[in-house]
Amino acid sequence: MRKTSFLAIVFLMTLCMGHLHAQEKDKDKQKDESNAPVFTNIADDPTDPVKAKKGGESPTRYFLFPEFYAYWPIDNNDTILKYECYDANHNVINMDTLHSMGDVYFISFIKKHTDYTRTIITEEGQAISLPVSRILYKYERTGQDAWKGYDLLHEYTSQLQENKSQIVRADSSYIVNAASGARQLTVRKYYKVLEIEKENVSTLGATPNDTKDASGVPINYFNVPEFYFHTPKKDKDTTLEFLSYDSRDSLIPSVTNFDSVRYFSLYKSYTDSAHTYVDSNGQKQLLPVSAIVRRYDRIAKDKWMSIEYPSNKYTELKEFKSVIVRSDTESTVDIGTMNSVLSVYNYYKVIK
Repeated sequence: MRKTSFLAIVFLMTLCMGHLHAQEKDKDKQKDESNAPVFTNIADDPTDPVKAKKGGESPTRYFLFPEFYAYWPIDNNDTILKYECYDANHNVINMDTLHSMGDVYFISFIKKHTDYTRTIITEEGQAISLPVSRILYKYERTGQDAWKGYDLLHEYTSQLQENKSQIVRADSSYIVNAASGARQLTVRKYYKVLEIEKENVSTLGATPNDTKDASGVPINYFNVPEFYFHTPKKDKDTTLEFLSYDSRDSLIPSVTNFDSVRYFSLYKSYTDSAHTYVDSNGQKQLLPVSAIVRRYDRIAKDKWMSIEYPSNKYTELKEFKSVIVRSDTESTVDIGTMNSVLSVYNYYKVIK
């Protein structure tokens, strides 16, 4: 499972890069050069790193990269997944002007998105949704053909060994010189990287045999889809909260087995300051509003159907229970015994 966890990011990036790369080539390709070089073996690499091109183009540049890196970012609505490279002094490297892969000492895999449940005030006094940037994975060069990986989601490290003789994929792009207008083709090949040793391996995603912590507090473990959150999210007078229902459309007040949930409803509750009502004491009060903004229905053993309201947009989602993306805990009190109970929530991957 740890190896799957380590390569999950690479797998997702590979799925999406084909589409993004095709769009870029459609913009720049000419009739006589519709396909950039794609290599399947290291022996195909030119011995001369530059070769003259016809039509006034600059010499082609060739680079070898480890397979965990990807030049093309993934852009999905307001979410961006991308890699950033740094030199030995932790300065950001512009990969379009890179001279040698040996100059790269650190690589970060970053997720950027907008948290619409939280706002900040800009210097101009405007309230905007909170922009979030988070490093999911980091790589540090430890030798000529070795790296150390830091999985910040699963809290473990890996020793990685390069195998440059095995090419797993390739891509290319054109760069236009702003001064001369000449184009330069850059060809990138990605070689195999093996995870040879793991350290500080977390039990994230597993259900340990221990049912109590060191102080004797009972522990409950739950595996839940990543779109779900067990604690209501509040932003000023607005609250987002999931409610769970069984196959009889009955509300489940306290879920003990999430496999028994037939569907989730995401409720948004807020105060409508433009409308009022008169309470039982004859006082005017702002109107409280509660409405379903999204629903998730289980349509198969490993599939969900997401429905957005009021647009009625339908999206089918597939779950991967072996890929844990995050984990959090909650301490509660058992009403019957008044004893503390610790709940551990492991969130597994769900994709469109």
